[in-house]
Amino acid sequence: MLLAVQSPGIAPDWDLKPRAEKIGPEAARLRPLFDQLQPEKWTAAGAPAAYEKQYKDCLEQIGFVQNAAVRFAAQPAKLTLAVETLVRLESLLQLSSSISQAVRRYQNPAVADLLDSEILAAGASRDWLRQHVMELSAVREKELESAEQEAQRCREKTLKQGGRK
Repeated sequence: MLLAVQSPGIAPDWDLKPRAEKIGPEAARLRPLFDQLQPEKWTAAGAPAAYEKQYKDCLEQIGFVQNAAVRFAAQPAKLTLAVETLVRLESLLQLSSSISQAVRRYQNPAVADLLDSEILAAGASRDWLRQHVMELSAVREKELESAEQEAQRCREKTLKQGGRK
């Protein structure tokens, strides 16, 4: 009976949860690297001031990803949480890649290499999460179509019964 509760095409929560639980810690591994960065010195060296804002946004995004990932891990079959986590993770990775370019040019190429390796590691979770969102979306779409067909069948049955009075 337990299998009847799980939607076809989606792995059970106990399989999804460990993968979902990795997302937050992977994002958190970026923070110690960001703590080594000195964006104010980049600006002094001629970098665009936008890098300082991106740096602050990255620190904020790490927290957002961690928060979303915790909620997603608690309900890994919930589409809205999966999408939110994916969007936040992609935003963090994109901003981090931009910061990495600044680090490479204005601070230290070795630190940029470390940052790139952590971005790449978090990218593996992003790839899995993208696939999960696609599968989850397809299953939810099929469920909606089935529900709409059943509702239509019930309306037609009700109309036919109403005409017999």
